[in-house]
Amino acid sequence: MNFLIDAWDFNQHPAQAITNDDTVKSRPGCWFHFQRDVEGINEWLKAADIPEPIIDAMLEEDTRPRFQRLKDGFVMLLRGVNLNEGAQPEDMMSLRILYYKETVYTFRKHHFKAVAHIRDDLQNQQGPESLNDFLVHLVEQLNQKIEDVIDDIELNVEQMETEGFDNTAEQQKKLTVMHRRLLRLNRFIRPQLAALDKFTSESEKWVDAELHQWLLNERDTTQRLLEQIDLMLEQVWMQREQIQQAVAEKMNRNTYWLSVIAGVFLPLSFLTGVFGINIGGMPGVENTSAFEIFCWILLGIAVVEFLLLRRLRFW
Repeated sequence: MNFLIDAWDFNQHPAQAITNDDTVKSRPGCWFHFQRDVEGINEWLKAADIPEPIIDAMLEEDTRPRFQRLKDGFVMLLRGVNLNEGAQPEDMMSLRILYYKETVYTFRKHHFKAVAHIRDDLQNQQGPESLNDFLVHLVEQLNQKIEDVIDDIELNVEQMETEGFDNTAEQQKKLTVMHRRLLRLNRFIRPQLAALDKFTSESEKWVDAELHQWLLNERDTTQRLLEQIDLMLEQVWMQREQIQQAVAEKMNRNTYWLSVIAGVFLPLSFLTGVFGINIGGMPGVENTSAFEIFCWILLGIAVVEFLLLRRLRFW
């Protein structure tokens, strides 16, 4: 059974791994973790008396976070950040959770570090003590990994806010990347909050008060993460506006100085153009000092224009 990644029996404490593939069968009090894109899983789930519509929901390719109450359990589809090597964390991966007849089934396509962390705890006999406790631990680990990624983005946003506007083109590229990352996270965390909200409300009926409080805490954590993303989106937008304003001010300043320089040289260009005419009758042609006198006149005009513009508060 290549599709079965993990199987743990929570009917005893601490939980024990089910290692014999020949005897692995669905039974209450156990957790089964599957690779959902491997052949044979569909038949195994049917043999476990799981209805076919539920199997289709667990194995379909594209999903969004949601919670659905069933007659004998529930379906919860969540997303976690992609922390695998070479992947982008904001390309969130789908983790499907089925609680059916007191058995938990989880389905993945890519490796989840959140699930691996729980598995390591179970192997060290420090993991969750029951299936309900396992569900709380799973939501907690997913939130923790998401929070680590968001904290890293927030650090980059705050660092950019302290920088100047010397290299606006590079800053625009960085802001675009961060904006895209935040939008991708927001795309799934917002419906995930709604799913966890429903899950927390429903769980009050069948989990003890302590575990329900932990779930409330994790739901609040997801709410805080979403608010943090919204705040950073606003910060990125404000930073982008500041960069655009700095670029506009720089262009206006350059245009202004070009206009001043053009205004200063306009009469000088006129005079040099006039005296550059190579025809008879030009004054000073026979005077050897005419060129020197003409240069001094041009310099005097430039000084007068400079003082005039200064008096008129052009700068």
